[in-house]
Amino acid sequence: MRHLARALALTALALGWSVDAGAQPGQAARPATPSEITIGSTPVGPVFADAEGYTLYVTRRDTDPDVSTCFDACASVWPPVRASVGAEPFGEWSLVQRKDGAPQWAYRGRPLYRYRWEEETDWAIGQGNLWLFATVDPFPERSPRRRSSYLRTAARQTRFAVEAAPPGIVAETTPLGLALADARGMPLYVAPAGCEPGCGGSWTPLRAPAAAVPVGDWSVVAREDGRPQWAYKGQPLYRCAADVLAGEANCVAEGGRIVEAPPVSRSVSEP
Repeated sequence: MRHLARALALTALALGWSVDAGAQPGQAARPATPSEITIGSTPVGPVFADAEGYTLYVTRRDTDPDVSTCFDACASVWPPVRASVGAEPFGEWSLVQRKDGAPQWAYRGRPLYRYRWEEETDWAIGQGNLWLFATVDPFPERSPRRRSSYLRTAARQTRFAVEAAPPGIVAETTPLGLALADARGMPLYVAPAGCEPGCGGSWTPLRAPAAAVPVGDWSVVAREDGRPQWAYKGQPLYRCAADVLAGEANCVAEGGRIVEAPPVSRSVSEP
């Protein structure tokens, strides 16, 4: 099946620069695209893709048309789709002016991004709470007025209880899978190699209470300053400052590694 999907995707890539003349009766014609963007065939259907065939995404954080909110650590994980020199907007395609370099392509006002950790073309794994596949039909439209309620609902639906864990520890859905997180849904990380001991900068130790006791795979380690810190399977855990909203995993771009959650049985919101 994967070989068939790839063959179909290559055909889509070849036709992606123009309206799909081979659309079947009853199917919407595929839109024309800039030269940097193609249309790929994936398990989730036709999606906008970059010139190499990697699936593109939009984010719910971009609530204003033609304005990107993804920079620095975010842009390291979700690189913007840059326009070539001399590119001009046309049809429903527009250009987003960025403070960090060349303009970025947007479709129907939504800036487009690639997912750094998606290692295969004609594939699609990056959708989560905040990031959506840039499907061709229907294209995910902006709904800024619903953003806050969406985030609250998404957190309830994608957060799960973890057995044999310290109070407040949950499993949160991230673009990289189900990960251990704090009570706010912020992923927990193993710090980059060479960071221990005394990690600082973006990394905040997951502090343990003075009277904390080990539970399951969780233990308590003493930091250089003598303060206790939670560790999971012997590895001290951290939060990262680049994660702003629940379910993000921006700090893998800084060398951190999210911690895969153990099997879960129920949503946190369930009684």
